[in-house]
Amino acid sequence: MGPFVPYQESRPAHHPSWKPLVLDGGQEEQQQPRIKRDDSSSSSSNHNNKGRPVVQEEHNVKDNSRLLVQTLNGLVRGTTKTALGDTVDVFLGIPFAKPPLGNLRFKKPVPIDPWQGVYDAQHLPNSCQQERYDVFPGFRGEEMWNPNTPISEDCLYLNLWVPTKLRRSATNNSHGNGTVLIWIYGGGYMSGTSTLEVYDALILAGTNDIIVVSFNYRVGAFGFLYLDDEDAPGNMGLYDQALAIKWIKDNIRSFGGDPNSLTLFGESAGAGSVSVHLLSPISGHLARRAIMQSGSVNAPWSYMTAETSKRIAMALVNDVGCNSSMVGVDTPAVMECMRAVEAKNLSLIQWNSYWGILGFPSAPTIDGVFLPKHPKDMLKEGGFSDAEILVGTNQDEGTYFILYDFIQYFKKDDPSVLEREKFLEIINTIFKTWSQLEREAIIFQYTDWDHIENGYLNQKMIGDVVGDYYFTCPTNYFAQKFAEHGTNVYYYHFTQRSSTNPWGQWMGVMHADEVEYVFGHPLNMSRDYTTSERELSRRVMKYFATFAKTGKPVADDTLWPIYSRNEPRYFILNGEVRGIGHGPRATACAFWNEFMPLITARQGTVYRFKSIELILYFIFV
Repeated sequence: MGPFVPYQESRPAHHPSWKPLVLDGGQEEQQQPRIKRDDSSSSSSNHNNKGRPVVQEEHNVKDNSRLLVQTLNGLVRGTTKTALGDTVDVFLGIPFAKPPLGNLRFKKPVPIDPWQGVYDAQHLPNSCQQERYDVFPGFRGEEMWNPNTPISEDCLYLNLWVPTKLRRSATNNSHGNGTVLIWIYGGGYMSGTSTLEVYDALILAGTNDIIVVSFNYRVGAFGFLYLDDEDAPGNMGLYDQALAIKWIKDNIRSFGGDPNSLTLFGESAGAGSVSVHLLSPISGHLARRAIMQSGSVNAPWSYMTAETSKRIAMALVNDVGCNSSMVGVDTPAVMECMRAVEAKNLSLIQWNSYWGILGFPSAPTIDGVFLPKHPKDMLKEGGFSDAEILVGTNQDEGTYFILYDFIQYFKKDDPSVLEREKFLEIINTIFKTWSQLEREAIIFQYTDWDHIENGYLNQKMIGDVVGDYYFTCPTNYFAQKFAEHGTNVYYYHFTQRSSTNPWGQWMGVMHADEVEYVFGHPLNMSRDYTTSERELSRRVMKYFATFAKTGKPVADDTLWPIYSRNEPRYFILNGEVRGIGHGPRATACAFWNEFMPLITARQGTVYRFKSIELILYFIFV
């Protein structure tokens, strides 16, 4: 589904410790730099004629020297903002990679070159190439997730929000020690941008004395096209993320931050990305801690086998008029054709391979490099990052998705009465590639047998199926496996239905509803949140910041106990209710994580049974 400091002596751009994490694997494109020098004596314009921030002559910005920071690439200039009485220095749109244009399209990111002069970092960057959602035109519940800056392939920039007191600690003689939260946005690996208003980290940073950084990464085919070739290696979006994190780690001291105190946090595909970095040998060493909100790489929408990913890529090659039969024969010619396709056409046509609810045509690929093995195998084997993790889910993860994919059955504003026949039709559609036995098991598990014709319960059960299978149960599995390997795991379950929620009441506490609380938006007094919602937001921010600083969301483990397989205890996040729960969704997740694998493994020996009771008897007897 989604803003430094005094001058410092900088290491040379090619200092031995500056080792780019990734290279493009081939010849770099010789192109004009995106950051152009403004040779005018006037500083009235902050952008060149292509809409990109310009590098200004130093003499134009001396009055703002206190907001200058020396990065490894050059000087950047930000601005100061105030939130709830706290001042925060904000830097927006700093480039960390060359624009992935022309010959760099579909390749791994290439680190940005050094620049001369001062980079003007006061404007939100472009959003990466993607399509907008316009199912409900003008509806703020949908519009808040659409890109709010120009859409472009030239989008690899990052943003920083630094409490002024932390920035001032970074002087020539003392390095900063501020804790850093690094945000990765969601959007199903098909959409999203760091620039969304809901991701504005001004309040989060200012009220919690913590540095917050966000960045863009390529989505869709631009970020995940996989042809098992250096011109389309797959996982480019993950390499974008890794390069951005590496840039942050190498430069954050200049902003008052501690490079050894980085915590990744993200929601949905952002959480899936965070979990990839925890497992990956490419990036597993970069962060100390991680927060995963409603997503994990073992979720069915968050990874693809190399075979599936390549099949989708081959279909796209054909759909845009290039010849997939030449892949492996003359792949450079195929990629030359692919790079010549208009970005908008690629962005639209890639959706031809959408195969149903959460069946996005782009996702992290098990490529043998970034993801060496199947995520579940990696979780079972261990040997991954020992970072402490905080994970969580929301009460009604599935309702958002069933509305969009089955809009003929559900209404945005009002609850729908879902007849038994339609309930069965939706289950069989969602799991159309599954065996009849598996589908019958799902129907059995999610039928309220005392109220089989209750249309409102049938509607709720469909939401539960999607929420459990795609989000809650994969998150539980991930948390359990990390805990089994000795990692401290904390779990939250978000159950607050916001008074300002524009979606129908039946949709409950939806996927991504916690995000506004994480970033402190209820504390904006111009918005009509309740007092308890404002207090909940303060608590959520404090929990996240405290976890990033100490590895625990609260000091006392009796108040928020560690999560384990045998004691799967979670902390309830709600404005009115506090306490510890067990699970969440323990019975449903036992079905998905324990029982369904048995059915899948045994179904080859099971023939046609007329009742699910006989199937269950056969399996367990």
